[in-house]
Amino acid sequence: MPDQGIAQVIFPDSKELETLLNEQGSYDLHEDLLKYGLTTKKFLYVDYKGEQYQEIVNFILDYEFADQIELAKKEELEKLEAFNYEYLPEKIREANKILSPKGYGLFSYPNSGDFFALFIGKLENITKWLQEEVLLDDRIPFQERCIKYYR
Repeated sequence: MPDQGIAQVIFPDSKELETLLNEQGSYDLHEDLLKYGLTTKKFLYVDYKGEQYQEIVNFILDYEFADQIELAKKEELEKLEAFNYEYLPEKIREANKILSPKGYGLFSYPNSGDFFALFIGKLENITKWLQEEVLLDDRIPFQERCIKYYR
């Protein structure tokens, strides 16, 4: 089970996180974090087959609006919106090329479903994220149990 430190790094400004995790009463912090991320729209769930309506660009725009920061120029987002890809990690890499100069990245939170759980985070935390095993399921390869950053 991941420790609550990783939760604080993913959701740094969330005062209600501790309360929510205590109220969940679950013994699976990983599942609680997935539910919390979905409920608060801090995670973007995208099917492994890809996007339907440019969800990644909209997710970036929502993040910018919520945090009152600019992560990408309009032209960059338009280019990302028009980007054709065969596999979703290709588009995530393109998004990271745009976000990384601002010190941010689009990360994939591990899950056992048939979707990507993506979140935007500061690159200063990348070392902690990439070393943290957050999904404890021996049936899944170790690399798939950790947060991923596509370069």
